[in-house]
Amino acid sequence: MIKQEKSKAPAVDGAVLIIDLLASSGYPLTLTEICDHTGLPSASCHRIINALLDHQMVALNTSRKKSYSIGSKVFQVASTVYSKQSIIPFFHPIAVILKNELHQPIFLSVPIGDTMVVVSKVEPSSSSTVNLYVGQTMPLYSSAGGKAILSMLDEKWQQNYFARQAESDRDFSCLLSKIEEDLERANRLGYAVSQGEVEQDISCIAAPILNVRNEPIAAISTGINRDFLTDQDTRDFSKKLIKAARQLSSRIV
Repeated sequence: MIKQEKSKAPAVDGAVLIIDLLASSGYPLTLTEICDHTGLPSASCHRIINALLDHQMVALNTSRKKSYSIGSKVFQVASTVYSKQSIIPFFHPIAVILKNELHQPIFLSVPIGDTMVVVSKVEPSSSSTVNLYVGQTMPLYSSAGGKAILSMLDEKWQQNYFARQAESDRDFSCLLSKIEEDLERANRLGYAVSQGEVEQDISCIAAPILNVRNEPIAAISTGINRDFLTDQDTRDFSKKLIKAARQLSSRIV
């Protein structure tokens, strides 16, 4: 069952739960299955789904009787947001070269609010061991890309961010000392590293992409099985990531 903190708009909470569930499901789901996964009462779930159908956020699926899948409006909204990421066309040719050098998947992430969102990726021909997908979100402080971004922001911005996190997560204060240490190191070296960002045995390395005002607007990263990642690999990979980040930065107007 999907768990989510309740807000003052339960119908919106329910709609988000349903959309998230249908987006992650590999097949259409019936009303009963949606209720079972979300914990929503049948009557409430039915009302929300009907409203989502009206707005084309959910669609009736013809391949399975009385089942639902993601609606066309979701794709329209996603494609509009995607098209506004002007850095993506520049990312692909650079990422392809980097992928061939590292033989690892390459990701482009952007900060949205207090999270990092993967907006594009290029994978090697061999199957990737890194389960990062386009659209995946992660807290800034726990992702390599987020740390690379945070390390470039001024102290006041960082402190405000830390205060917001501490307010929403009571365990955050226990992590703060290590996070500040990671950010200082990332600022000094020009790249950030995270352990277990996506899966416990995966390490991620990221470098920030800057605009003409030297402000961080995105991060380019790769993920590697930590069992095979040596200190020398980290240095070699980070040099190539920093070079790619600089190439991308030079193309941003």
